[in-house]
Amino acid sequence: MAVDILVPVRAFAEAKRRLDGHLDGNARRRLATLLATRTVEALSGHRVHIVCEDDDVERWARERDVEVRRVTGGNLNSAVSEAMVGLGDSSRIAVIHADLAEPAELSSVLGHSGNVLVPDARGDGTNVMVLEPGVRIRPAYGRGSFRAHLDLVGAEARRTGTVLRVVRHRALGLDIDTVDDLRHPSVIALLAEEGIHGIE
Repeated sequence: MAVDILVPVRAFAEAKRRLDGHLDGNARRRLATLLATRTVEALSGHRVHIVCEDDDVERWARERDVEVRRVTGGNLNSAVSEAMVGLGDSSRIAVIHADLAEPAELSSVLGHSGNVLVPDARGDGTNVMVLEPGVRIRPAYGRGSFRAHLDLVGAEARRTGTVLRVVRHRALGLDIDTVDDLRHPSVIALLAEEGIHGIE
C-alpha cells in the first residue's frame, strides 16, 4: 500500500540549536540542509510532503519537486497533527525525522505491513512512525516520545485490529541531536565529506 510521508523540517537557520558551542550557525544550517536533502533523496519514488512554516524551507522543497504542507506554527507535535488532518483518515501515513544520518534504508522499513515505530539509538525518541489507515494519534514528540508513541499507537492498533511493529534499526536509529551523535564514525565521515567544521 502506498504511504503519504510527512517530513517536518524546521527553518534551517534555526535548526540544531542543541549543538550550539559545537557547531557554529553556518555549520548547523549546512548540516540541517544536508540531512534533510539526504532524507528526501532516500525517499525518492514515495509521496513526500515537507511540513514547514518557513519560506526558505518551502523554496528548498519545491526546488526538489516535493509537495509542501505549510502549517500555522507552534511545536513539532502541533505541526504534525495539522499535517495529518490535511491528509484525512483513509491513507497510510508515515512521519520521518529529517535529521537521520543514514537514511538510505528508509524504503525497507516503509515496506513493513502494519503500524511501525522505529526508535532512536537511545530508545527515547521516535525517528520513524508509520500509521495504518484509520489509525490516528496526537503525536507526542519530545523526551520519551518512543514510550509515549508505543502506548498511543498500541491502543489504536488494538482498537482497529491492526498490527504494531517495533523495528530497532542500527542505521535509522542514528539521528543527530547531541555532541555524542556528532562523534559517531558515520557522522564524522559525513561532516568531513561535506567540509562541515566546528566540532570541538
